Amino acid sequence: MDITIILTYGTLLISVISIWFKYKIFNKIPLWLFFLTLSFLFAFLFERVSLISIMYTSIVGFIIHRYYQTKNGYVFCLVLIVSIPLMFHFSFLGFDNYKYINAIKLSPYSVPYNLYFNLDKTAVGIFIIAFGFESLKINVLSFIKQVAIHLLLMVLLFFVLAIVLGYSKFEPKLPYFTPVWIIVNLFFTCLAEEAIFRRLIQQKIYDTISSKYALVISLLVASLAFGIAHYNGGLLYILLASVAGFFYGYIYYRTKRIEASMLLHVLFNLIHLLTFTYPALAS
Repeated sequence: MDITIILTYGTLLISVISIWFKYKIFNKIPLWLFFLTLSFLFAFLFERVSLISIMYTSIVGFIIHRYYQTKNGYVFCLVLIVSIPLMFHFSFLGFDNYKYINAIKLSPYSVPYNLYFNLDKTAVGIFIIAFGFESLKINVLSFIKQVAIHLLLMVLLFFVLAIVLGYSKFEPKLPYFTPVWIIVNLFFTCLAEEAIFRRLIQQKIYDTISSKYALVISLLVASLAFGIAHYNGGLLYILLASVAGFFYGYIYYRTKRIEASMLLHVLFNLIHLLTFTYPALAS
């Protein structure tokens, strides 16, 4: 991994971590925003983003900031619309995300696997969590207990389903890239997905509906949206991702912390990587 990648995505990683720190440069610029800007600057210098990439991402950040100032329903819809090109890596934006792993097969019967460092998608997650950040006290033991219980239930349910449905099978392994995979999965992928589907969509629906069914409706809508977002994996993957999204959404509701759904998400993905066919059995 060369210095250009380390500078670009290292500053992006620092930006993510900095969300949880209140320090401001010159008492004005949030630390996360400084490092996100630095990441985009490096990406521009190393030709991984274009001026269109920077301008569009800045506009998205402004709209998300506006939403958390107003909580307006129309602005919420606008946030969803403008976030789609970044979340799904639309080519017209000019991002050249770094491909760390290129079409390798982790087991004889698995489909090829790619791993990208996604600047565009991660930026959306940073904006949503940072602009909507709520500083809440955490009971560490309760937090760990919730994650452990949900993880155990997910593992028991999902891998029975995966085997029965022919999606995956027991194939333990320890890929050489596991440490990098954990960092990228947690701080880039899970951050972005939990931010938009739980912190943004689920939370907005739950806050808007004045009904005893608010929790169920918000969980179902956000989970289904999460599943559909994984359409590239096929219909079965959409189903499994939707059920997984329900677990992530429920732990978010129980703990009121995006960190809980992020941690559950990455741990479940890690167990999948280490013990079962990853990402799926070839058809």
